[in-house]
Amino acid sequence: MKRLFYMFLLATLLLSACGKNTAPKEAAVDSNTSIEDIVSATVKSKFTVEDTKGIVTISIQDDDVKQGSKSQMLKDSAKIFAELSKLKSVKTPSIIWSAPLTEPGGAEDMTEVLNIYFSEEDFRKVNWANYSQLNLESIASHYHQNEALGQ
Repeated sequence: MKRLFYMFLLATLLLSACGKNTAPKEAAVDSNTSIEDIVSATVKSKFTVEDTKGIVTISIQDDDVKQGSKSQMLKDSAKIFAELSKLKSVKTPSIIWSAPLTEPGGAEDMTEVLNIYFSEEDFRKVNWANYSQLNLESIASHYHQNEALGQ
């Protein structure tokens, strides 16, 4: 009887896991949505936002860097840019990712590892509806990554 119960429990867990919606959650962006709301809905890392007349700089400190971080940073960045595109006040956005890198002496320092910038013209001409399909490396006005991220 116990075995049957555990098999039923396992089957239920497997079925519920298969039915999960893995599509990224969309933030409901309206006139009351702040840039901070958009960023915090996407990343769990510490971040700061500077907004001067539509020139927006988002600095994210990712303390949890591991294998595959570049692709996750690009996915998160694309989602943030897509949500920012819904705000009329945002003209030229940039996202700067920093992570702790080990220096030759062994000390860890927060270092800029990824910098993505869009001019106003480039930002407005991108179709952000399918942001998950976009290649930020090729469409950004400025794209720079630290060699530590690899290819």
